[in-house]
Amino acid sequence: MLHKLNIDLDYLLFAWQDDSQQSSYYLDTDTGSVVLVTRDLDDLDELRQEIELQPARFLYVPKLSDDQKLLDLTDFIFTVPDQKLKAMMEVACEGRDPFGACRTIMGQHPEELARWKTWQQDAAKERVRKWLAAHDLCADSAGDSYGKD
Repeated sequence: MLHKLNIDLDYLLFAWQDDSQQSSYYLDTDTGSVVLVTRDLDDLDELRQEIELQPARFLYVPKLSDDQKLLDLTDFIFTVPDQKLKAMMEVACEGRDPFGACRTIMGQHPEELARWKTWQQDAAKERVRKWLAAHDLCADSAGDSYGKD
């Protein structure tokens, strides 16, 4: 049976998608709060010590690998109905910065850019749901936009 937690799922989704190398996030499985850890945090040592002393209480919020991000992008490209746009994006994925190149291309097609953003958000929601379930947790999302589509 899953343990229900009152989690700010909008913030958890933000943490899940934050690819900054300077920040890490932990889910407090007692309170449901998402804790940000950065190098310039005033009480960093105290927070680190608390996390180290209670490792079962704090779950590290993983960051997506570049490979997973690229897989998401290529999966999305497969669904693009405009064959010319699809071909341009496929070529862009072969370059040094596939995400920037595809964003630039989609910038000329606002409907596809909006669809891409929705695609990313939906993928993140599903990953968060599965990640929580893997830790025998589920979110009470009554007050968040997470569960609302």
